[in-house]
Amino acid sequence: MNQQLKRLMIVAMMLAMAIIVNYMESFIPVFIPGVRLGLANVIILIMVYEFKFYEALVVDLLRIFIVSLLRGTFLAPVFFMSLSGGMLSLLIMFLFSKIRIFTAVGSSAAGAFFHTAGQLAALIIISGTPTVMNYMPIIGFISIAAGVLSGFIAHLYLTRSITYNYTYVDTRYKERYSSVIKVEESSVED
Repeated sequence: MNQQLKRLMIVAMMLAMAIIVNYMESFIPVFIPGVRLGLANVIILIMVYEFKFYEALVVDLLRIFIVSLLRGTFLAPVFFMSLSGGMLSLLIMFLFSKIRIFTAVGSSAAGAFFHTAGQLAALIIISGTPTVMNYMPIIGFISIAAGVLSGFIAHLYLTRSITYNYTYVDTRYKERYSSVIKVEESSVED
């Protein structure tokens, strides 16, 4: 099969997974109004580390558009909040992935924080009420915790990634961090 077609199929599967996870996440009770775990960012984070930026951008944009259509919030204030948060988060995670100071956990935590900041900025523009920034310390802390969870899940996948078996992807993350896992596993066997 053609490599470009394989890659397109994998990107389409990543999009489908991101949509499903994002939509199903709305059924998980969090008990804080407006707060979700952001588990779809696991897929976006994998895309940031293994694929090209424009592929991650397309998946993130399509996920936001399709989920908003499924929820019936397309062009509603919630849509613009999600769009601004998602794009700012993607940009921050991409920058952190290129700096290579942090693992996927750090990139995800920063992305989650800036996702919240982007959403609140959009809410301020839409509502004209800057006092919503008073929620930033609380929601920011919760988003960092959720980002650490998403980042940990993405880190586990990236260190054991099988995507490269099907199409060419960037394996630098796997090469850098999977050796740490091999050392730990070999010391356990001794």
